Amino acid sequence: MRGLCREMFPAMKASFQTITPYWGTFDEDETRRQLAEADVVVSQAIANDTTTFNANDVRASATGDVIFVPYVYIDGIASPEIIASKGKTVIRGADLLLKGQEGRKPIHIFNDYCDGAIDMQCEQRVIGSIDRIREKEEADCDLTISDYLTDTWRKQPTLYGINHPTQPVVFEMFRRLCVKTGWDYNPDHQNDPIAWGRRALPASTRSFTPHDAASMQIKYPCDTHWYGSGYKLLNLALKAQEREAAEAQAS
Repeated sequence: MRGLCREMFPAMKASFQTITPYWGTFDEDETRRQLAEADVVVSQAIANDTTTFNANDVRASATGDVIFVPYVYIDGIASPEIIASKGKTVIRGADLLLKGQEGRKPIHIFNDYCDGAIDMQCEQRVIGSIDRIREKEEADCDLTISDYLTDTWRKQPTLYGINHPTQPVVFEMFRRLCVKTGWDYNPDHQNDPIAWGRRALPASTRSFTPHDAASMQIKYPCDTHWYGSGYKLLNLALKAQEREAAEAQAS
């Protein structure tokens, strides 16, 4: 969002601050100074009252307009996928992948997965994720994106990772921000391949398979490297399961 703002409106001063120590440097004093000076503050709406710069804290710290935007987090487009949470690696979909598989050889589990014989509940996970975004928008946000996601997630690539939306989603979010602020959005900007490439968020390790795409009636191709990624994720999930079992037995 900051990058798009700088590119479309080079005369406008735009800065970014993070509350996440795993991405950038968290500087509370500098962030509070910028909040107090900014004409417009764009922030994700954090509901947890114990978190620094939650929605109420941001409102109280800012002197200009505050616009809360939704957090795009959609689980299920890829049946298993790695996501990092607070420095810990989690494999979403691992519980479904390994359900009822006790005592079976990994290759037999993987063959069933490749054949689409394991119900990964992808569509339910995707729709549930978008519903949660909508609920958050209704409770805390000034902009919405859930309607756009509902209309497009089967038609076009939506995510590079669970919380890494593709350029169409990013540009649409920024367009809606411009409508809200009265800024003059330039739709031709996204036709510049360099500007488009700059907005490609990192791809996660995931397995978006032909069966995933078919089960959800997705109109675009599955990941080209789903097979190798799927095998890697299965083995990581098995190791995590063994580790958790050993820790539970030790305690």
